[in-house]
Amino acid sequence: MNNDWLHSFIDVAEHKSLSKAAEKRNLSQPAISKQIHNLETSLGVLLFQRSSTGVELTEAGKFFLKRITPVLSELTIIQHELQQFQDSPNIKIGALPSLASYYLPFRLKDLHLNQRPIQITIEHASANLVHSVKTGELDAALVESHYVQEPLISYKLFTESYYAIFPLAHSFHGRSSVTIADIHKEPLVIHPDQCSTRQYIAKHFQHLGYEMNIVAEVAFEQYILGSVAAGTGITILPELVAKYIGHLPLFALPITDFESTRTICLATRSAKIGHQLYEALVI
Repeated sequence: MNNDWLHSFIDVAEHKSLSKAAEKRNLSQPAISKQIHNLETSLGVLLFQRSSTGVELTEAGKFFLKRITPVLSELTIIQHELQQFQDSPNIKIGALPSLASYYLPFRLKDLHLNQRPIQITIEHASANLVHSVKTGELDAALVESHYVQEPLISYKLFTESYYAIFPLAHSFHGRSSVTIADIHKEPLVIHPDQCSTRQYIAKHFQHLGYEMNIVAEVAFEQYILGSVAAGTGITILPELVAKYIGHLPLFALPITDFESTRTICLATRSAKIGHQLYEALVI
């Protein structure tokens, strides 16, 4: 069996979708389908039932997923640990887009862990980053703290609020803060629904009994800010981003009725790497 087939199998089982698994693995859907077919042929069993709405595990598929997941995780960890015998392997760090843009560069620019270069992976979903740390694809990741569970080690970095961001011509210019009640009818430019920030915002709108008035979904943060500056609507982003909008015709206001803040932590499997990174990140 090919390890790529196994990783693809787990991703298809997790997402119940060939297209979503293909997107995650940066492959075409036909390539993922071929890998699943090759795996099923190799095992001699049908792992998925296919339908117009997606795919579901067969009984054999459920059994195989339960047995192969810990085996593959252990194998991935072993392969990762063997990298220490290579010459100067990369330190692989994952981060949410806002952290990769406005937090990591200022803290890692002078960091060299035993002369090992640092490779940054950007991902919109904390859950995906945590999964990559667990499987050994990443050495560490900066994620929202509530996604981190054992056996990963967690180091708290900071806590931040969410801000509403408006074009300069907006009537709220001059106010010191807003509430969801103030802005729930505003046209909203926001990240797609797989983004952690989007999920957090949607949860709080729902909790307060409001629906989001979404006019555009965009994965690229700078495009979101540009759209707001152009008058398309408003947006809601973490405080870290709100601090860096001074070059655009925008202003930001804190949202006072969000129930909680966003806590960012460093997640890793290695206490040694975690401690070294944490020392650099909290400066």
